[in-house]
Amino acid sequence: MPPRWHRLLLNWPLVMASGFLLFVLYLAWSLYSTRMQLRAATDSRLLADSARRAAVVADFLTDQTKLATQIAGAHEVEDYLANAALGMSPRYGLNANIGFIEHAFQRFMARTTLRGEAYVRRIRFIDKNRVEVASAGVGANPAIDSIPGYVAAPRIDPQAWTIEVVAPVFFKDVLVGAIATTADLKVLSRLLIEADDSEGGYHEFLLIGDGARALSATRASVNFDLVDRSLANIPADRPIPTVAGSPNGNRMLALRTPIERAPLSLMTLTSEATAYGAGSTPAYALYLAAFPAALFVMAIGFERQRRRAVQLENDVVEADRRRHELSRHNSSLSKEIALRKRLEEDLRRKTRALKETNAELRIAATTFESQEEMIVTDANHIILKINKTFGEMSGYQAEELVGRSIAILHAEQDDADPAEQQAAAIEASGRWQGEIQLRTKEGEIVERWLALSAVQDETGAPSHYVRTYYDLSDQKAAEAKIRTLAFYDQLTGLPNRASLIVSARQAMANCRTTQTYGALLFIDLDHFKRLNDTLGHHKGDLLLKHSAARLQKCIGKRDTVSRFGGDEFVVLLADLQASEAEGAALHAETVAESIIASIAEPQDLDGHTYRCTASIGVALFCDERQSMEDLLKWADMAMYEAKTAGRNDVRFFDPAMQMLIESRAKIEAELREDIAQKNFQLHYQAQVDHEGRLVGAEALVRWPRPVAKPPSPGEFIPIAESSGLIVALGNGVLETACVQLAEWARDPALANLTVAVNVSGVQLHQPTFVDRVKSIVEQTGADPRRLKLEVTESFEIAKIDEVIAKMTALRDIGIRFSLDDFGTGYSSLSYLKRLPLDQLKIDQSFVRDITTDPNDAAIAETIIALGEILGLSVIAEGVETEEQRAFLAARGCRVYQGYLFARPMSSKQFVQFAKLFARPGVPPEGLDLQAHSA
Repeated sequence: MPPRWHRLLLNWPLVMASGFLLFVLYLAWSLYSTRMQLRAATDSRLLADSARRAAVVADFLTDQTKLATQIAGAHEVEDYLANAALGMSPRYGLNANIGFIEHAFQRFMARTTLRGEAYVRRIRFIDKNRVEVASAGVGANPAIDSIPGYVAAPRIDPQAWTIEVVAPVFFKDVLVGAIATTADLKVLSRLLIEADDSEGGYHEFLLIGDGARALSATRASVNFDLVDRSLANIPADRPIPTVAGSPNGNRMLALRTPIERAPLSLMTLTSEATAYGAGSTPAYALYLAAFPAALFVMAIGFERQRRRAVQLENDVVEADRRRHELSRHNSSLSKEIALRKRLEEDLRRKTRALKETNAELRIAATTFESQEEMIVTDANHIILKINKTFGEMSGYQAEELVGRSIAILHAEQDDADPAEQQAAAIEASGRWQGEIQLRTKEGEIVERWLALSAVQDETGAPSHYVRTYYDLSDQKAAEAKIRTLAFYDQLTGLPNRASLIVSARQAMANCRTTQTYGALLFIDLDHFKRLNDTLGHHKGDLLLKHSAARLQKCIGKRDTVSRFGGDEFVVLLADLQASEAEGAALHAETVAESIIASIAEPQDLDGHTYRCTASIGVALFCDERQSMEDLLKWADMAMYEAKTAGRNDVRFFDPAMQMLIESRAKIEAELREDIAQKNFQLHYQAQVDHEGRLVGAEALVRWPRPVAKPPSPGEFIPIAESSGLIVALGNGVLETACVQLAEWARDPALANLTVAVNVSGVQLHQPTFVDRVKSIVEQTGADPRRLKLEVTESFEIAKIDEVIAKMTALRDIGIRFSLDDFGTGYSSLSYLKRLPLDQLKIDQSFVRDITTDPNDAAIAETIIALGEILGLSVIAEGVETEEQRAFLAARGCRVYQGYLFARPMSSKQFVQFAKLFARPGVPPEGLDLQAHSA
């Protein structure tokens, strides 16, 4: 073999490495070309994805303008504008329209959701003068400089994090106002893709304005440690390499896509490795280029290692010889090391004992120089040492006290030596503690808690005493705070109920001595619960504080105002300087009127102007037989009388008031018992049409009590409504009437009659009202088509949609509805036409003087005409004379009820009456049920 080939074979690693290097260089050039093509394709994909995400956000903002436009065209707004154009006053309709608008706003807010979450905070309806007409939701009211004639682009408020849209409202092609919606800006986060921190990460943000604020998919403001504000200034719609926004400094691609018609930009950040792949990174290219070079270097190194291996074999033989020689030397060295270890262990043991002794000394010294004040005396109570803390407290230097008796520091100089007082305790237990007074160098008396401990010698006798003094300032302050908590209200700073009782009893005792009058004013803020429910408890607390301050300005120095609890205050007028009740009452009334005037002034509750009124009950005291409990009860009764009278008023306690309340309480208790035992009866009053036919009856409840004059429905029904018993009573009445209706259905003479049952507004608003009525009808077997429920106008207009839904559900099974006492309540055609009614009932107060009073006649004619317009039948109650019936018949009223035809009667009597009434030409005589003649 030629020498040249022999050298090649010996250096074959170098030859292979060189060939592989050439191959890798060619491969690197091919990869670079492919990389550039992939980068171009990836940039196009990123641009398309970002544009699509930006379009989603833009479409969402466009939907907000459509929402505002849809609300502006709602029929509730059109009804309000139509009624306002007709000149309707707020009292007779506009307030109801505003209520419908606000309910409509709430519906829009409830169903305007993004992925199941409502995001509209507030909707407002403002007139052309930018005055708010109606609103729903919570939050601030953004200022509206002008009302545009078109739907403006959404306005982004980065400070409040809101999206605001203003849509014009036109009425008959005239700009009359605008609808302003306020949505949560953070809802846009739900349109973004959540960040992916793996493999370098993918982040998506919304930049607001100049990039000072940003929003991510986490619904929170972005930390600018991750997002550089300079990203807001990069060119749009072009991927830009950057290191901003990378948590580990890796290169990132930043793409900013502006949002159409909004000061927003969609910022997409993704690592180059994620976007272009690991093979496109500079590091990958570096590794690829370095690999063949490394392989080449390894080949050279392999050859050098082979040559060194031969040399190492020779070195190993020499090292083995030397190892045997060192082994002999190590044996003698091990013995010396063992000896040194024993000496070191003994030294460590002694060092550890010394450290423990020093630590104990340092602990003792540190304890003595602690924050507590300490003195060491000998067995005769001569001061040996004081610590720095005691010196700072007493003002003495150590040399001024050392060698002197401890008695010099005690304030009780006139008493026996404190050491003698404590001797018994020290002898018994070796320690004593208690509260003492010390005198400082300046003569100031300070209170301290002393812990005295005896140090005993080897015989057990005291050789020294250690005195530790504890500062009682915090304890005394805590005791003062406890007294404040016990006798003062923490919110208003006023005396509380306990403090009031003490002051009142003292004032009552003074009045008994001087034979003069005092007064107790019980004050309750009207509608305070509504304020808490609508504006929040924070505003309620502010109102209580402001009211407390105003109350204090209305009373004299000798008088007391206290917070009794909740929104109730009590003013104690300790001395009215009057010996006659009349003069005392005039004085008390003057103070009460000044309080009402002061409370009624507008109050600023953190930017919200609120007007409040108060109801005041006054109880005078002078007689020694009066107790504090009686005074509070009487003033409370008078206050509730003021509320009953319409609120914002003053009432004095009257003994007759107490009798009335006691009587009412007794009736309520008996009412509760009789409802439970079903001790009520139903009477039925006939309803007759214009042809003299019996068409039905109204069920009237009666309470047969064993007294001379049983209470009338007008007396016990209001008590049942105020106490909540009306629900159980109404259900019992309905069940009894349905049982009777089912029984009559089996009699041909009574099968076609209807029975009208009164339903209270309290019953109607019960959540289970519909299910309860259906259950009673089903269980009794009554024909629902023969059942008529009479409702009044007194139900809450704010719950009109709920009432309509319940009435419609019952009407679907055949039950009919009559509007009772029509004309006596809140009459509004805007909701009357929506109610699923079948009949209007003219109240007897209009029928009584219908033939002599033109006003009553006009009202009755209007109701009859309204019934014809709405397609409702009309029935008149309280018809007692033929002249009344004829007047009503001439105007179109076809059904009547009253003493002209029959009094209310028991079910048995009504059956007899109905059968006689049904006989042609035979009047129901002999039953004493004919028309009432006064």
